[in-house]
Amino acid sequence: MNMAVATVIAASDADATYALVTEPEHVVFLQQECRVYGSPDGVASTATAVPPRLRLALEEMALGVVKGFLRLEALVVDANDDEAMEEGRRTLVEEITEELRGNTLHNGVMWTLSPRRRAKLRVFRDLWERGYVVTFGSKFGADFLIYKDNPKHAHAVALVVVKDYEEEFARVDIVSFCRVAKMVKKQLLFACVRANGGDKKSDTQEEDENVAADSVVYISFTHALLVSRQEGSTEELA
Repeated sequence: MNMAVATVIAASDADATYALVTEPEHVVFLQQECRVYGSPDGVASTATAVPPRLRLALEEMALGVVKGFLRLEALVVDANDDEAMEEGRRTLVEEITEELRGNTLHNGVMWTLSPRRRAKLRVFRDLWERGYVVTFGSKFGADFLIYKDNPKHAHAVALVVVKDYEEEFARVDIVSFCRVAKMVKKQLLFACVRANGGDKKSDTQEEDENVAADSVVYISFTHALLVSRQEGSTEELA
């Protein structure tokens, strides 16, 4: 097998759209061959068993579409639906597929992603391309968790928070995230996507004009480093 199939469950709010993988062999293929674990939809027979269905978030859908190991299909609601309704659902899935690929569509398209969600899709794919297993980190207040192995058998090594490329870092946010990372014994990474067509250039960009416009930049913080800087600032004020 070299491709899985997922049924798109579309929503008027693009961020609420997801896909379901219903064939067990496709679930196994995604998890074991593609490092895409999704969220179980339904109850597995045992804790280690393959879930009967797999729910894929937009980041996982986009990764599969871009890398060519996932095909999205329209939901069949009723066998008695007329051709116009079926064609409408197929057209929507085609639009979603192109949007997830990052292709610019015509102005009449209703289903579009926000720039922030596009950035998350790009960061998710970059982490996956670096060899990590990527899951979602909402329980820690982060966007993603990254693992070096199967999440069922390993602990996450880092929390990843996605920020806009030119977004300012609020000190209180950095302190809060660092404290959470320390408590759960994980590294903290802030990730941002270098905007296309930006006029601003970092020193590195000035030296290397070949840096891709949509490359992902990571900033790592450790709790010890943050504390030492806070103590230094306190001494200066004293």
